[in-house]
Amino acid sequence: MSESNNLYVGIPLYDGLTLMDFVGASEVFAMTNGFKVEWLGATMDTITTSENLHVVPNRTFDEAPEKIDILFIPGGYYPGVEAAMFSPVYQGFLKKAIPNATWVGSVCTGAFVLAAAGGLTDCTATTYWSQLPNLSLLNEKYKITVAAGYPRFVIDEKRKRFSGGGISSSLDLALELLKRIKGKDIAEQTQLNIQYAPAPPVHAGDPSQAPAAITEQVLINEADFVGGMYNAVKKLIGS
Repeated sequence: MSESNNLYVGIPLYDGLTLMDFVGASEVFAMTNGFKVEWLGATMDTITTSENLHVVPNRTFDEAPEKIDILFIPGGYYPGVEAAMFSPVYQGFLKKAIPNATWVGSVCTGAFVLAAAGGLTDCTATTYWSQLPNLSLLNEKYKITVAAGYPRFVIDEKRKRFSGGGISSSLDLALELLKRIKGKDIAEQTQLNIQYAPAPPVHAGDPSQAPAAITEQVLINEADFVGGMYNAVKKLIGS
């Protein structure tokens, strides 16, 4: 816990990450008393997201506290994710931070970045729905078991590990962590503070809900995304 007695949430950024992966979780924790959220970067240079938007870290990896209470790894599109998987600076930071962190986890394709640092070894985990087959390829090397179905989050309370599904799952994941750390009442207060009452006008959020034709079309659209991550995973397995 930080000197201010706030739980420190460190979110390490990298070029090509997805905005909602970390902004959603940041909103949940930042709107709750007792948490301090910071975005971390290898440098203080502007980070470009997969949406071609720009964000700036609060501080560098070198300036981050030695003790991080919640280390939250966001996902992104495959060129950025692959770069983070093999970046000596990014991976070096994770490998240094993980042993001292209380909670460690990821959302979306951040699971691959965290897996590369050994942060999901011997864990059950999830990721973005179309990348689940790629995540399963890491079972032999990292002993990662892919959770059944398309869960919004998977949490190992005993080992203090967590992973989330794709993008918008960061909201549910952060609220679940908040509930486990601060209790149901606090989580409900935060949910009301951010008026998070999802009632989408359509219901195709994962392949169990979407019409088969829609899922097939999205998979066609994401062929480069899935193929790019497949190549990155095979490279990681062979490293």
